[in-house]
Amino acid sequence: MKQILIIILLCMGTAVLYGIVHNQVSVRISLEYFTIGHKALISSTSPTLMGVAWGVHPNWWVGLSLGGLFAVAGRAGKWPKRDAGSFIKPLLLLFLISGAASAVAGSIGYRMAENGALGLYEPLYSAIPNSSHAAYISALWMHTASYTVATMGGLIISLIVFTGRIRADNKEVCTKLP
Repeated sequence: MKQILIIILLCMGTAVLYGIVHNQVSVRISLEYFTIGHKALISSTSPTLMGVAWGVHPNWWVGLSLGGLFAVAGRAGKWPKRDAGSFIKPLLLLFLISGAASAVAGSIGYRMAENGALGLYEPLYSAIPNSSHAAYISALWMHTASYTVATMGGLIISLIVFTGRIRADNKEVCTKLP
């Protein structure tokens, strides 16, 4: 039970830390993404404070969900158990890939908006200065890519962990046969 809690807390802490770093970047690309595109979390428009608030608020439950999924994949059933430490490297890789995908998607979104291939619709079109439209779309694409890649990556890691436990158990059984 202790390892399950540690896995969940590890995932929550990592997701929140990633969210804070990610939002420190994206809030500086488009403050309007946070101030106009979302309901206010805090009464400040400080990019640093907004990045922290938006890094914690939506990401603790992502980490909780990911932690629950990893705990089941790594601990449920009769197969060899995985401890929390075995999830550190996959988590770091997951968030590194998620951050890279976010950067690429943000760049593509920005370029497409600058070239007129993407645009904002009302009420955002009127609420955001025209000079900030491409930056807003960049931040939107960054966040969409980040959540998509983290979700898909978390599912893939869970599947790899779970099937790896089954394969490890089968190898043990095969080596014990006369």
